[in-house]
Amino acid sequence: MGILVLVAALAGMSACSPADKEVLAVRAVDGRPVLLFAECAVFEMERISVFTIEPTPAASWTIDREGGAEVTSVTVFELPSGWTVDEQTLVAFDPAAEYSAAAYGTQRDAIPVHFTLNELTALGPGDVLVGEAAGKRKAVTETAFRKRAEKTC
Repeated sequence: MGILVLVAALAGMSACSPADKEVLAVRAVDGRPVLLFAECAVFEMERISVFTIEPTPAASWTIDREGGAEVTSVTVFELPSGWTVDEQTLVAFDPAAEYSAAAYGTQRDAIPVHFTLNELTALGPGDVLVGEAAGKRKAVTETAFRKRAEKTC
């Protein structure tokens, strides 16, 4: 019996890291990417990054939370109060390029969202793009995004 308890405990300690959270969505406002974040008790965001997937080499816009408040949305290239720029090799968006938006937390990360400007500008009113496994993405309503995020948190 003692060995079974020990094996179960070791299996739990070596289990996979916590799953990424469905707390990030992207949409376009006036042709510019805006990142939306759903509230999540188990996700405290510390870093946000938007970077090119294609073409390579990658260029990125990365910001860090340096005592600033949590954010519910960020327009790319606009620095939220209390946040600092860590890297800014991405300075403009190319309609032919593919990008990824990512948010990193202290214990868990957000599921990244891959996108192109054409995908964002083609979204209907009230729709957002969310990430799925293996870089896939889909358009959903903002309400559906927030409900989905609530379930994963």
